Amino acid sequence: MNVFFLAILIYFLYKFITGFLIPVFRTTRHVRQQFTHMNGQPGTKDQEKQAPNAPQPPPPNTAKVGEYIDFEEVK
Repeated sequence: MNVFFLAILIYFLYKFITGFLIPVFRTTRHVRQQFTHMNGQPGTKDQEKQAPNAPQPPPPNTAKVGEYIDFEEVK
């Protein structure tokens, strides 16, 4: 009887390891590789859009023009 329960336990451990743990480890490794690949190439999209020696555009003007006029709804 003990051999039967041991066989069932080994079967369930095998199914758990092959059905859950191995896919989780593979997925984790794949995601880590993608992160390291993306971090190894910083700013490739920005560099494609702008030439490296291109002048930087001027910062937007944040000065306030005029004075604030309160809005009143007319019915």
